[in-house]
Amino acid sequence: MYSNAHYRLIVRQQPIAARACGFGERDRRVIDPPPIIQLEVFDPKSGTVHLDELRYSLHIVHCTLWNAEGTSEETALIQPDRRTTRRLMGQLVASPSVAKDEHDVEGCFFCFPDLSCRTHGRYRLRFVLMRIDPANLHVGGFSPILTEVLSDVFTVYTAKDFPGMRPSSALTRALKLQGCNIQVKKGNEKALAARKRASLSSEGGEASVGGVGGATEPDDRDTHDAKRRRKE
Repeated sequence: MYSNAHYRLIVRQQPIAARACGFGERDRRVIDPPPIIQLEVFDPKSGTVHLDELRYSLHIVHCTLWNAEGTSEETALIQPDRRTTRRLMGQLVASPSVAKDEHDVEGCFFCFPDLSCRTHGRYRLRFVLMRIDPANLHVGGFSPILTEVLSDVFTVYTAKDFPGMRPSSALTRALKLQGCNIQVKKGNEKALAARKRASLSSEGGEASVGGVGGATEPDDRDTHDAKRRRKE
C-alpha cells in the first residue's frame, strides 16, 4: 500500500430502475442496469497511477441501500412483527476485476449484477472500498474504509408500473467478454415501446377522436335514431 496513494471510486454504470421483489425469492428482479464501480489509485501531487495497487486482488467494495437524500441507510427492513430482514437483496460485496472497458482502456472494476430491492420507492446505493491485509486477518483485526461514493437516485417500481429491463450497455458486454460475472441482456424492448405508446395515446387520445383522418361511419343505431326523430 502506497503512503501517498489517493483512492477514488467512480460509478461507471448508474442504477436506474428495478421492480420491487417483495418477500419471495422465486421472482427476484435485479436492479437495472447492474451497478459497475471503477477504482482509481494515483498520486494526488504528480497524478501518477499506481498500477500495482490497482491490481491488488484483496480490495473489496461493499454496497448498502440509502434513502434518496443519502442521509439514512435503509438496507435493513423492520417487519410488522418486529423482525428485521434485508430490504436490499443479493451479493453486497464485490471483488475486483482488472479488465478493459468499452474504449479498450484497462481499469479495475467491481460489478454488482444481482442486487434487488424488496420495497418500492426512490433510493441510492452507497459503495465503500476496503483493502484486506492478510496480516490483519486475526481476532481484533480490522480493515479501514479507504473511500466511498453514492450512486444517483434510482426508482424501485411496483410490478404494474415497472417499465421493463434495458438492453445491456457496451461496458457490460465488454466486461462480460473478459470473464466478469455479469449477465448480458437483450432487454424488454417490446414492453418499453408498449408503455411509451400507451403514454402517448393517453395524452392525445381525446384529440384523435373525430380529428383529421379520424372520421367514422355512423353505426345502425345512430341511423335508426335519426330516422325516428324525423318522423316525430
